[in-house]
Amino acid sequence: MIELSEQNAADYLRQSGRASDQEILVQSLSGGVANVVLKIFDMGAGEKVGTDLRSPAQKKLNKPDDRPNEGHCYVLKQPLPRFKTQAEWLVDIARVLVERDCMELLRTLLPANSVPDVLWFDEPNHILAISCAPTDSVIWKKALLSGQTSTDAAMHAGMLLAMMHSSTLHDLDAEKRYGDPKFFVQQRIDPYLHATAEKHPEVRDRIHSLGNTLLNGRQCLIHGDYSPKNIFLVPHTGDVAHEIQANPRTRHSFPLSHLLLLDFEVAFYGHCAFDVATLINHLLLKGFYHHKHWRPFMLMADGFWQTYRNTADPELTRSAGAIGGHVLGALMLARIDGKSPAEYLIPDTARQDQVRRAAKAILTAKDPSLDQALDIVSGHFDDPD
Repeated sequence: MIELSEQNAADYLRQSGRASDQEILVQSLSGGVANVVLKIFDMGAGEKVGTDLRSPAQKKLNKPDDRPNEGHCYVLKQPLPRFKTQAEWLVDIARVLVERDCMELLRTLLPANSVPDVLWFDEPNHILAISCAPTDSVIWKKALLSGQTSTDAAMHAGMLLAMMHSSTLHDLDAEKRYGDPKFFVQQRIDPYLHATAEKHPEVRDRIHSLGNTLLNGRQCLIHGDYSPKNIFLVPHTGDVAHEIQANPRTRHSFPLSHLLLLDFEVAFYGHCAFDVATLINHLLLKGFYHHKHWRPFMLMADGFWQTYRNTADPELTRSAGAIGGHVLGALMLARIDGKSPAEYLIPDTARQDQVRRAAKAILTAKDPSLDQALDIVSGHFDDPD
């Protein structure tokens, strides 16, 4: 099996007959800790640009058409067998098959342009080719870390997740395809919950119990990594990336067109509370990161939850609300002491301790509900400006 890299991607594409013989530009993208991700621009692909200026005689002689091609942009993704983390983290690369199938399914369940197109799949090499995000879109995590918030984005995320969960509720076909717990255990239960539980014996039993509930509570297809790092914000107009760079502390409303969801390799037929708590956790952690400026992040978390609660099937909202608080506490603690800590909080030990206190207060509360957890965590932020 070829190990894809920025250096060999162009040769691989040409040798496999998937690219033109013209220049191919290759750019490494952030694949997180789990994948090699490359952006490809094949300058010789697509239709010719402009009007064909060859004379009839030149065409008859098959004179080459010298107009440039419009080119074709797409992304290659290949899973790593060992994640790029300090602690050893091994995961079966066959998870890319789950991602491919999940994207193809969700394109039939969610609004247009909510997930990338699957262009082709090289099974022997486990390489997946998908369409690119629009050029002016921004990864939501980047916007949040820059201080730019959007309740519109949070509500849209709640709506999409509610649609995904509700449309697969008690779906036997989806359960058959995505019900194997192997990848969810390898990528979430073991490195997040079990690894964290061993470091905190006072909440170990509760975390292990939550893990069992999340594995056995088969309700619907869950994303498994419903995080701002896996969501593109696609704006109506304008170069939003430039705007964020120029005004890193702005918090005006993002001119949102729609969201584009990514990274479905942890997709699993499981408990809805995991996805709901995951997104809320990431929004709250960004609030801790921004110290006294946490209020907009809490408002986004609340807007996301209220939208999900008002959109999803009532069975799902009851389930997510009932145990979502304790799941949130476990995931919050896991992003400090699990195998994949939130990198933006690592340099700040005081902030890490602040998150630990909030997470343990949630986990030790008798009421496991999500509403109770949100009330608890609001008391652990800095005093606002």
